[in-house]
Formats: sequence, structure tokens, C-alpha cells
Amino acid sequence: MKRLKVFFTSPYVYVFLLFIILDQVTKLYAASNQIQLEVIPNFFYLSYSRNTGAAWSILEGGLPFLALISFSVGVGLGVYFIQKFSSFHWIHKGAITLFLAGTWGNFIDRAFYKEGVIDFLSFHFGSYIFPTFNVADSALTVAVIILIAYALLEEKIAKKS
Repeated sequence: MKRLKVFFTSPYVYVFLLFIILDQVTKLYAASNQIQLEVIPNFFYLSYSRNTGAAWSILEGGLPFLALISFSVGVGLGVYFIQKFSSFHWIHKGAITLFLAGTWGNFIDRAFYKEGVIDFLSFHFGSYIFPTFNVADSALTVAVIILIAYALLEEKIAKKS
């Protein structure tokens, strides 16, 4: 019970909720307005689309399977995070928080929209168009980068703490 109190009174819960809300609000805005907007000419666009797969449309059409994966990862990692919360470094806590927010943000779309996950952030590099993504995808990507950097620099970080 003490673990739950420590976890639920931490600022990481608010960061998690903020990212979920930001993700869902921006997706709903993009979908309801069928947004197609050039923000930075020939580079950055807000461009509404749906993805029934995972990153880069891997497993296209596999929404039920991907929803199950998202749910399982969200629950499993969430339980582990709460159990071990006080033993993690703050960098690790922040990265896992972002990872969970991204996982749950995309799970919501997979579970409730048969058309797939709502994407709307699009970057163009000359003739190459990077796969369109959303806030949840951004949170997941940043989390993975932080976790990799943390793993590579863990000894140096531990010495400074």
C-alpha cells in the first residue's frame, strides 16, 4: 500500500496524465478537422491520417493484436514500475513514464477506433516523407532514446548521484 501512495503522489503521475491528455486532445482535433496544413513549407505538415499497424505501418491491419500487445505492455510495465518505483533513478522514472504514456495513448486509439491510430505530424525531407506520427509516438521515441542513453551512461550517472 505504501508503494501505491509513493507512486500516486509523485509528479510522474501528472506527467503521465498530461501526455495522455495532450495526445488524445491533439488526435481528436486532427481527426475532427481532417487537418491538412503546411506549417513549415516543404518540411513540416499537420496531416491527418490513420494507421492500422504499428510504427511505419508494420503489421498493417492488426489492430486487435496490437491493442492486446499495447494493453499487456501497459499493464505489465505499469505494475513493475509501481513495484520498483522508489529504486529507480529520476531519469529512469521519467523515461518509463513517457513510455507508458505513449503505450496507453496509442492503446486508446487501437481499442476504440476501428479505423486505427490517429497520426498527424508529418515531416518531409526533400522527396522522402517520414512516416506520419503523433504525440504518443513521440513520447515512446523519446523514452527509448533516454533509456538507451541511460543504459550506456549508467555508471557515470550513478557516480554523480
